[in-house]
Amino acid sequence: TPFFNSNDVGASLGGPVPLLRKNTWFFMAYEHNSTVEPDTVESNNLPHPSLLAGNFSAVDDSIKPAVPSGITLTPQEIATDTVGGLGQQFIQIPQRLLNPTVQTFVSKYFTPIGLSAPIDPTTGRVPGYVNLVSASSFQDLGTLRLDHDFSDKDHVFVTYNTSALSSTGTPAEDNAPNTGFVGAPFSGLGLLQTDRRNNAVAASYTKIVRPNMVNELRGGFNIQDLFTHSNTTLGGFLSSIGFSQDQIAAYGGVVGSKELSTYGQPSISFSGVFATFPNGGRSTDRPENQHLQTFGDTFNWVLGKHNLKMGADFVRNEAVDGFVENRGNVRGLMTYSGDGTTPLANWLMGLPPTSVSYVGTVRPPLNVYNWETGYFFQDDWKVTSHLTLNLGVRYELITPFIEANDLLANFDPTMIDPVTNQPGVFVLPSNRTLQYIDPRIVSYGYVLASQAHVGRGLVNPDTNNIAPRVGFAWRIGEKTVLRGGWGVYYPTSAAQGIRDPMASAPFNPGVTYRATASAPLGGWPGNPEGGTLMSGGVIRGAGNVPSANIVPFNLQQPRIQQYNFTFERDLGWSTALRLSYLGTAMHGLIAGKDLDEIPPSNNPFGTTQGDGVTICDPTQGNCALSSQDLARLPFPGLQEFVLSYGNFGHGLTNAFQTQIEHRFTNHLMFSAAYTYMS
Repeated sequence: TPFFNSNDVGASLGGPVPLLRKNTWFFMAYEHNSTVEPDTVESNNLPHPSLLAGNFSAVDDSIKPAVPSGITLTPQEIATDTVGGLGQQFIQIPQRLLNPTVQTFVSKYFTPIGLSAPIDPTTGRVPGYVNLVSASSFQDLGTLRLDHDFSDKDHVFVTYNTSALSSTGTPAEDNAPNTGFVGAPFSGLGLLQTDRRNNAVAASYTKIVRPNMVNELRGGFNIQDLFTHSNTTLGGFLSSIGFSQDQIAAYGGVVGSKELSTYGQPSISFSGVFATFPNGGRSTDRPENQHLQTFGDTFNWVLGKHNLKMGADFVRNEAVDGFVENRGNVRGLMTYSGDGTTPLANWLMGLPPTSVSYVGTVRPPLNVYNWETGYFFQDDWKVTSHLTLNLGVRYELITPFIEANDLLANFDPTMIDPVTNQPGVFVLPSNRTLQYIDPRIVSYGYVLASQAHVGRGLVNPDTNNIAPRVGFAWRIGEKTVLRGGWGVYYPTSAAQGIRDPMASAPFNPGVTYRATASAPLGGWPGNPEGGTLMSGGVIRGAGNVPSANIVPFNLQQPRIQQYNFTFERDLGWSTALRLSYLGTAMHGLIAGKDLDEIPPSNNPFGTTQGDGVTICDPTQGNCALSSQDLARLPFPGLQEFVLSYGNFGHGLTNAFQTQIEHRFTNHLMFSAAYTYMS
């Protein structure tokens, strides 16, 4: 019975530094938080535990599993364990046929549910499963600040903040079910583990040059190291369910031996009949480190009726992120196909899957850096005692992200590959990229960044981000004020809109193999058919080709205009009225569209086994594109998708607000507001 418990303890100390009492002060603080709380898992598609023991007597005959053609039953088993004694559908899988490795798998990692749980006889599922699991979080925080006056005109302060977090499951502020689990709804895999370390230093030096001139110089760094992971490595998982070291090595020989030491587990799909046993997703083994170094200077100068402010900011971003490293089925996916409960039964017997998928070449974590710079000037001009203008301009320059190992890939759809004569070519930063991209991309055709006349970041910097800002405050008489403003802003999109597309689609492309009579797949250890799990089969007909994301070399930052107008009026009798309009116009928002789509048509596409005649069965993975199908695609060598990003989007928001305030006494005030937004 999980419970909620929260503890918080802390202390602080501050004052003048001994021996430097007149000029130096310090402040320090420490705090510790610990929380234990329930995490919720919900599901409607878990198999009933009786099925996992091989007993299908509680489900309708129409969904009872078929007896595989390669299985020989004794006369007694046919009579007692199959429907009608016909030997075609199992009522009970004989104990001798249940694979011991799979049974260990079930006992260790499937959600523990009692046999008394209800069962839906039409599906074999447990309806409305809900459970609570205890999650926890422990955090330590520390702060130290020093202030020192070199003189009446020179002041310096330095702060240091640090924190350390160790948690399991879902954060307290996130109440969504299933989110804190390694592989919901399979609670046997446990809760995700999060380890975070933060260290930040900020320093400032303020210099009073003259009574009307003040300069502030500031800088610092912020380091966050974050690692989210599951509870066992792939090699440890396989060992825990009974794989020998030779069998583990053979499995690693298929999916990649490096994956054996990473956190996570294989995925098993029952073709939608029951919940897929998950691989843990991108958070199963994900570093997510962010390092920022900042520097800036601001100069304030009061000159008559003008209050001038000018300066610059510089930020260097560094990031290590494993969001692509876990993309796809890097530790293997096994798919069991068939009608009713047959997929589950075949797995329980340790039979080979219908198809397997994995990633041939797994990329390491993303390791990038870039610069964000801004230069600004502002004049707060008091034109008269009733009118003040705010006039300013800012210039921003954000450089493309550079990957330390050149692990980015763009695609230029306008070029024709001179060797293959196919439309479009991949653009790579350097030859170092080749070892981590799929060989099918190399075969398709590529050029280096220097040949495409672009830098290592594979896009050109956007150099026209000039942002003017204008505002005013006008007092009309003694009871009315009008305020307004307009400005241009450039949101930072260099990561999500530019970097991430080039770091994802060209990497970790999957490949799928399906079992055939002449090329079977291997079964689970202990299966008499032999073979190595995940090995064998023939490559699937459709798919298994590269995909591409296109980021135009001259993609621009989105441009956002914000504007507002406010009317304020003293109505008398201690009552004030405010009417406001706020608007935003957004242009050049980054969006994507698939360039490899075919026009709408009644002509079937991809419905044959590749010859344009023989109808295929998607559940068997034997569909393939015919030459007629390929001819209809703009990029026939890619097939999957060719997603082109661009400044396609735009938006408009309008908001109106009315607010009225009335003061009854010095201790009691009434305020009411209404806002409309579209």
